[in-house]
Amino acid sequence: MSVEELARLSVCASHGWGMHEKGEAGRVYLIEPYEMPEYTVADGNNGVNIVKPNIGMPCSNTVCATFNPHLAYDIGRVIAEEAKENNIHMILAPGMNIHRNPLNGRHPEYFSEDPYLTGIMAGNQSKGLEENGVSSCLKHTVANNCESARKRNNSIITERALREIYLKAFEVAIRVHKPDAIMTGYNAVNGVFAAEDEEMIQGIFRREFGFEGFVMTDWNSYDTADVVAAIQAGNGWMTPGTTDNTFVTPIINGVREGKIDLKRLRHNVSSMLRVVEKRTGRKIVKKQ
Repeated sequence: MSVEELARLSVCASHGWGMHEKGEAGRVYLIEPYEMPEYTVADGNNGVNIVKPNIGMPCSNTVCATFNPHLAYDIGRVIAEEAKENNIHMILAPGMNIHRNPLNGRHPEYFSEDPYLTGIMAGNQSKGLEENGVSSCLKHTVANNCESARKRNNSIITERALREIYLKAFEVAIRVHKPDAIMTGYNAVNGVFAAEDEEMIQGIFRREFGFEGFVMTDWNSYDTADVVAAIQAGNGWMTPGTTDNTFVTPIINGVREGKIDLKRLRHNVSSMLRVVEKRTGRKIVKKQ
């Protein structure tokens, strides 16, 4: 693929949140001249979050209180079955940040204050989704524990606390089941936005934890994080994006100016397209 094609695929093709739409959070851009299957993603730690009424599961901290990984798996399975009925290929879940403060607005979707328990339960929900045909996405990496100024807050954390508490939950979950994707948080950690954190994405998640899927931003992370820095770090899908070139052009220019390694850009996109092919059962090929 050309740099322009790679850049276009690196940007989500907007969302479908209008009341006249399905309610999906985003979809992969379908580029010419390739035969590409549709691949749509939706929110839903506790259900398929689309406009159509759907089954609502108990919130994640209630599920976690059962200490029952088989139940977490079954919830993933049921959500996957409903997602497939609605042509949703990925559920943007499980959300699994640590319970640090009960005022965190995402608290109900997260599992526990204990990293091992969180990892076991989230990993099994991820496994339940993917063994039943729908991608999962572990989020929000990492230390996304505050809603106040959530696109600007900066978590100052020692490496020991990161390793033993905040990253440990993700490490355990990936040990249970390797997911198709992870989502970076809005926040910065020790002065670096999670979306731009190459050491975290490449060093910790890929090399240490063995993560093999693709990486996406949280929705509208580019309000504060830099698109070029995020792509170079390995964050391969800017969300929700647009169908124009607003976020595509900076990526193209980043390659031309040497700020984005072309090899990294290709790896970002190929990681995503492998998932698309796996979940849709269709190969991406050039049209004859």
